[in-house]
Amino acid sequence: MLERWDHSEKFPENKAVEFMRGIIESRPGEVTLLAIGPMTNVGLLFATYPETAAQLKSLVLMCGGTNHYGWNAINDPVATAVVYQAPVLPHISIGLDGTMRCALSGDRARAEIKGDVLDRVADMSSVWLRRTDRITFHDPLAAAVIFEPELCEYESGTVSVELKSDRLAGYALFDRGNPSESPHTVAVNVDVERFLDHYFRVVKG
Repeated sequence: MLERWDHSEKFPENKAVEFMRGIIESRPGEVTLLAIGPMTNVGLLFATYPETAAQLKSLVLMCGGTNHYGWNAINDPVATAVVYQAPVLPHISIGLDGTMRCALSGDRARAEIKGDVLDRVADMSSVWLRRTDRITFHDPLAAAVIFEPELCEYESGTVSVELKSDRLAGYALFDRGNPSESPHTVAVNVDVERFLDHYFRVVKG
């Protein structure tokens, strides 16, 4: 399927950390970092160059979830813990609690996901829709709230990541607290139809 679309096959190796550092430090206080996968590279950035984290404008994560497992978090628990300890404000988490609600049935997905750049998405989504009748917009919600934060409702608190237990490693626990003393903002609700309208309006131009 991929061969039907123009794409790159070779990429520079081991450049992600230095790339992020260069961009952030060249524009201190202006960059919002969106992390939508395992936290390995971001954790390495913050562990190696802790001063870089403080130069971010904000940090937005799609890291799995809070008060339950999330694949992105458990894939590299140590990096996840490093990222949650970083001195970045605002530090915003968009978890499975909200993204699992941002879904389209197979029929609606086939009707909506088409045209221009979405033709590529539709082609690749067809593989997923052979196994299930639902498309869920995990990462797009995290990206969308950077520009439309009111798509979600939030609570403030502290996220801690379990590291001592092999069985629970990567489990993210959210403790609600005094907003003035809480470093983390977690999405607890989402306006699904408003998000979908925003998403398709943007990607369809």
